[in-house]
Amino acid sequence: MASSRWWPTRATGQRSQRALRPGGQTGEAIHAPELARYEIANALARYAGAGKLTIDDVREAWEVLEGLSIRFHALIDGPAAVQTALTLERQSAYDAAYLALATELDAQLWTLDGPLARNARLRGLPVRSLLDPPEAR
Repeated sequence: MASSRWWPTRATGQRSQRALRPGGQTGEAIHAPELARYEIANALARYAGAGKLTIDDVREAWEVLEGLSIRFHALIDGPAAVQTALTLERQSAYDAAYLALATELDAQLWTLDGPLARNARLRGLPVRSLLDPPEAR
């Protein structure tokens, strides 16, 4: 895997890299809504705009992303994403799209978003926070 210098922080970057190794530590497939590509591009633009990444770093990060074994899914069931947003008591379907896909695939959402993980857990949605210590997952 390429260097971790473009991850937001070394600690979360290392946890993310371990979780996203080809085949994952558990051998499970990795799925994400197509929205994830845009969100990653947006994060890279923020870091580049703040002078924390060069365009070469951005290219390297994108190459790493493209090298991961992630299956990206188009949004097919918009009403399910909206229902998930309502369940989360949110007026945005962005986070809900990830949970709706996990539900559709009968899978668990893995996230670095602590507030999303807590909110989803409280509502019985399938989520795992990569910020939690391994024994708490």
